[in-house]
Amino acid sequence: MAVHIDIINILTVGVIVVASILLLLILIAKYRRRSRYRIKKVLKPLSRAEMKNIIIPDGVGGMLEIEHLILMDQGLLLLEISSINGHIFGAENINQWTQIVDGRSYKFANPLQHIHTTRQALMSLVPNVPIHYRIIFSAEASFPKGKPDQVSVLNSLSKDMKSIESGPLMVAPLQQAWERIKRVARKTDKRTEVGEEI
Repeated sequence: MAVHIDIINILTVGVIVVASILLLLILIAKYRRRSRYRIKKVLKPLSRAEMKNIIIPDGVGGMLEIEHLILMDQGLLLLEISSINGHIFGAENINQWTQIVDGRSYKFANPLQHIHTTRQALMSLVPNVPIHYRIIFSAEASFPKGKPDQVSVLNSLSKDMKSIESGPLMVAPLQQAWERIKRVARKTDKRTEVGEEI
């Protein structure tokens, strides 16, 4: 009889743990969708087209992944979204940034280094086209010692985009550049067809 009660208790605890994990995953997914919706709402008036999760040549025999590339009247916008939150300490020219959450410190690679490399590859692919770039952190991230110019938190994105939005318009060469990127970009393992929206 005691064994039977132990099995029931173990099963009950197991169900509670699984239900808690599922609830946590659902809440995280909902939060990410809401964050992406807020980003999309800010960028939609500026965006003419978008490519997501593409791979382009890096110019030295390798490939680089691009999370978001947006066609705007002012040029191209290279965008990465970071889910890192808490207090962030970092600067443009240091290799490791620090995240502090609940009194614990974690190091992570400077995300600007990857986006700079990707921007250089895009510039060699489509010269003479302005390529803006930005890394967006969640609303729960803060930069107590200041944040680099090309970094936004979700709450500052709209204001941070004003400098790009007020820039000069470049309509004609942009469409040609966009078509060139579409020709060479790959989505996962297959080549993207010309004219296919990624």
